[in-house]
Amino acid sequence: MIMPGCQQEPTTECPLCGNSNANTVLFELTRPVVKCGACDLVFAAGKDVDTQYRDYDESYYQHGIYADYLGDRDAIHKNADRTLRELEKLVTGRSLLDVGCAAGFFLEAARARGWSVRGLDVSSYAPEYARRELRLDVESGSIESLTTTAPKYDVVSLWDTIEHLSRPDLALTNIRRLLNPGGLLALSTGDYGSLLRRVTRKRWRLFSDPTHNYFFDDATLGKLLNETGYELVRIHRRGKWVSLRMILHQSPLPFRKVAQAWLGSSNANPSLYVNLYDVMTVFARTRPESS
Repeated sequence: MIMPGCQQEPTTECPLCGNSNANTVLFELTRPVVKCGACDLVFAAGKDVDTQYRDYDESYYQHGIYADYLGDRDAIHKNADRTLRELEKLVTGRSLLDVGCAAGFFLEAARARGWSVRGLDVSSYAPEYARRELRLDVESGSIESLTTTAPKYDVVSLWDTIEHLSRPDLALTNIRRLLNPGGLLALSTGDYGSLLRRVTRKRWRLFSDPTHNYFFDDATLGKLLNETGYELVRIHRRGKWVSLRMILHQSPLPFRKVAQAWLGSSNANPSLYVNLYDVMTVFARTRPESS
């Protein structure tokens, strides 16, 4: 469990292997970024888990981490269509729970393809939009607090979500209980082992979000999946469509403000296909003995 108040030598117990000794502070940004001395998991220490629900208000989605999340709807639909086609080859059923669903655009795309969908997100702002504007069944809450009466699904997805959680091991254990026999866990997260991360070091783009708590690579994510009862089906490092407004929002280039102003005045938001090979997309099933 991540404990608040760690500053120098964290005594934090590694949430993956339980080690509490020889953890190394790699560097400090908004919080110390720590590497476990036993299993090599990299995580951010000092997070007050009681504040996580307050992190994802409207300012997170509008001119915060995102330039304009609601304006990214078309790009998210493009990415969703490709992913859903792949999922439809891997499962026979069509029930889906999207954890960390935000405003529900992935769910909207799945519903249009005939899926039965439901969403869960710790935010109150984004699910309210999904319910009001898209008429989606989206609940504000945490997968880490699962009730025993929850329904079962053919697919549970966590798109760019697992790194935000306080206890990813608990989340994946709970998700395993939600999956139908033969069901699929689908997730994406940054790849700490990627070339881009190794080249940019502490300037890696995924370190800049203060709500990111975990930075997995093949080995640590594989260990987490194995210990929570999953077996890997496939892993990709593929790109995705990203809105130009989002690219400019995260860009350090000096002309970005001029370009942003032009996009704003023209009400345009085209999307570009980008692949930096630093994000893993993973599909896994529950092991038969753990179902």
